[in-house]
Amino acid sequence: MKLYRSITAIILSCIMSGQMIAVCQTLRFGQAHCDFGTIHEKDGKAVRDFSFRNDGPDTLAVCDITTGCRCIIGEPDFRKVAPGETGILRLTFDPAYRSGPFEYAVSVWYMNRQERQIVIVRGDVVPMVHPIVEDHPYNMGGGLYTSHKVLPFGTIRPGESKKMFFRYGNGTDRPMDLRFEIEGCCSSHIKMERHVTLAPDERGKMYVTVTMPEGYSGKHINRIWPVVNGARLENPILVKMTTGIVKD
Repeated sequence: MKLYRSITAIILSCIMSGQMIAVCQTLRFGQAHCDFGTIHEKDGKAVRDFSFRNDGPDTLAVCDITTGCRCIIGEPDFRKVAPGETGILRLTFDPAYRSGPFEYAVSVWYMNRQERQIVIVRGDVVPMVHPIVEDHPYNMGGGLYTSHKVLPFGTIRPGESKKMFFRYGNGTDRPMDLRFEIEGCCSSHIKMERHVTLAPDERGKMYVTVTMPEGYSGKHINRIWPVVNGARLENPILVKMTTGIVKD
């Protein structure tokens, strides 16, 4: 009797497994992944179509396509696909402000959203050079543009360190000698590169690390003054932080 039950359980398990496999293979894609290849950001959105076949016994329709990134939009083939027939799905990828290789999982839902298949979307984006004001919106003067006017470090406990960054760029057609001077109560505890040289239209990223010393409390504002070609600008980058208990 025990042997009979064991054999029965194995048979039922195989049947259930076979049913699960059949369901998963109802919708079969022509390729394991959708490869966008090399995309040039300057060319705008890229569109790729890929096919699927209904290998199941029933008519089906793709009802939705979901992705983990808003850069990918899927257009389902809502028409009903009979067994043995094929359909087309369309994916649109927006490469704006994305660079380098990418890989995302795309879920294709069908059978009234009861089943899904995963398609891996891959590609490589060649970035374009954007106008400096697009990602460096703050004109600090002297041809210097930055991504931030304020670095909000938030709360930092004594002895703790935090790091943030801002982008900077030379908006002129001449080389730029760029230095930074730091003023404020915590200036000696703020670490960053103090001197860079920029070619025309060159951009960079500056990391700023704050280590909160012991004995400080309340809110603090420090200033990072840019000095362009020997002239100190009128607009600083503010470094804001809080330590201890602050009462309004």
